[in-house]
Amino acid sequence: MFLHIVLTLLIVGGVAATILYAIQFQRETERAHQEMLRITNTFKPAMAHALWQYYKYQIKLLVEGLHSDQGVSYVKASDTENYSATAGTRPYHTEVTDIPVYYQDVMVGTLSVSKYSGGPWLLALQQSLPYITSIFILLAVLAAALMLVIHRSITYRITHLAQAVQTRIDDEVLSPVDIRPSDANDEIDQLMQSFRTLNERLIDEIHHNTEVSRKLSTVNAQLEDRVEERTRHLSSTIERLNQTVEKLNTTQTQLIEAEKLSALGSMIAGIGHEIETPLGLCLTMESCLRNDVEAVREHCDEHIDNQEWQHVIESLNLLRDNLRRASALMTSFKSVTAGQINDDNDWINLRTVIDDLLRSLSPMLKQHPYNIKVECPDELRIQASPTALNQILTNLITNSLKHGFFERDEGNISIIAAEDTGRLIMHYSDDGIGLNREASRKIFEPMFTTRRGEGGTGLGMHLVYNIVKQKMKGEISIEPSDTGVCFRIEMPLSKAQRRDRGRQAIY
Repeated sequence: MFLHIVLTLLIVGGVAATILYAIQFQRETERAHQEMLRITNTFKPAMAHALWQYYKYQIKLLVEGLHSDQGVSYVKASDTENYSATAGTRPYHTEVTDIPVYYQDVMVGTLSVSKYSGGPWLLALQQSLPYITSIFILLAVLAAALMLVIHRSITYRITHLAQAVQTRIDDEVLSPVDIRPSDANDEIDQLMQSFRTLNERLIDEIHHNTEVSRKLSTVNAQLEDRVEERTRHLSSTIERLNQTVEKLNTTQTQLIEAEKLSALGSMIAGIGHEIETPLGLCLTMESCLRNDVEAVREHCDEHIDNQEWQHVIESLNLLRDNLRRASALMTSFKSVTAGQINDDNDWINLRTVIDDLLRSLSPMLKQHPYNIKVECPDELRIQASPTALNQILTNLITNSLKHGFFERDEGNISIIAAEDTGRLIMHYSDDGIGLNREASRKIFEPMFTTRRGEGGTGLGMHLVYNIVKQKMKGEISIEPSDTGVCFRIEMPLSKAQRRDRGRQAIY
């Protein structure tokens, strides 16, 4: 407020001083103009006569006399030819007045006169400065008086009210502001009275809200207890439902697998009944046909064309190879059923089984510098069939050699086995070419192979899956790997655990 008052008074004083100075400057300018007219009227006739007579001495005296006049700083008289007389120094930043000089209506020369620099405005400033000073002193006194009146009547009372409010805020006291209005009952008193009324209403509202909040907190606490109790009950129910759903899904998956195996067994039995007898007959007839052909050649050797004879021999060889391949394929079909593995009553040493298997596969492994790393505790034992474990590891190693290390002369295979709470955890991995997304999804399906035209039947990994899932009641899955492929096999160590797991799957 003080700054606004001072700024306003300064603006008013500045406007008044500007107006006063402008008036004084106008007066001084008019006086200077009158003085210039006086000088001109006084010296112009004499200067015109001197210039007309070309009286140099008189011209010079007139110029010096004009220069000696108060306020004149420069005088120059020049005729129409080239003569001139000068007094004083010509100013560069002051206006010079050129007055033409006539003698009997004939221009005889020019009189140039310049007043002192800053004459009118300096004189105007000197004349108006006392008045301007008086104005600012009066305004300063007026500002001080206004501030005193405002402070006593407004600022002091408002400040006192603000301090009372701030004290209650700092002390966290909910009580009405104890400020009584004065006897004048002016606008400030009305403001203070209204503020006190508002303060009392706010305090009442705060007390009411506090009581309501307390009651709401009690109700919320009761509701939270009920919600928590019902949430626990609902969570327990959901958990039981999830367990039931999980058991149902597991049972459904196992039933589907059992149906698939049953259908596959029925199919293999039908194929064996319908194909094995004709296939055996074809093998017998191929042998007899080969003997008959050899007998014909012995009796008719001179009449047989060697080229045609060679075609016949190649056809017989092709027939024999394909019949043997079909017979081997039927053997592979029969090996898919895991029910043939029954010798699972004895506890065997897993490390011994793995070492024996690797020794039996050494002729195949010696063809290339493959490195097989085995990490298995020497005391780890499992109640299972060595045949089942051998089939699992043999198919995994064979897949790595045929598929993972395809067109490679070297590779690394890792077999890591350990026990965890009565279960065998085995990780089999290689650093081969790995599996694409489709192969990872279909690798355990029967008849799926990536080497269909190169001898692959697609039954090896399905046999591994059946042995682990159906016979060993375990789990097999593919785990993410940066290089190659990694299988995780988990199965119970004891036959009793597998039996219990099978009963849980049924019931």
